[in-house]
Amino acid sequence: DAATRTRRARLTLADTPAAFRLGTAISVSLSSAITPRRELPLSALQEVDGQTRVWVVDPQQQTVSAREVTIVQRLADRVVLSAGVEAGERVVTAGVNSLKPGQKVKIDEESPR
Repeated sequence: DAATRTRRARLTLADTPAAFRLGTAISVSLSSAITPRRELPLSALQEVDGQTRVWVVDPQQQTVSAREVTIVQRLADRVVLSAGVEAGERVVTAGVNSLKPGQKVKIDEESPR
């Protein structure tokens, strides 16, 4: 919940205290930092010569450049990256197989970042 900054979760506890009941509200502290995830749809990926790359948009020039990415997890409809794209960069998600380096593109301002 964005307003209360709370999240519902299901937990399994070992050695549950006798006073603990279903639906009990608890507070949890994380013992390690959470690393932000960079996710992209599968449609953004292009496989060339055994390397996975994406096309990143230069917003000033409105051109694209290919960039190799490192995938750490493949999900049903998207991938999680560990390297290759920084937060806030725009990545082409449709028509990636017809692009060339330096090609001009039109940015769809209504699409999500």
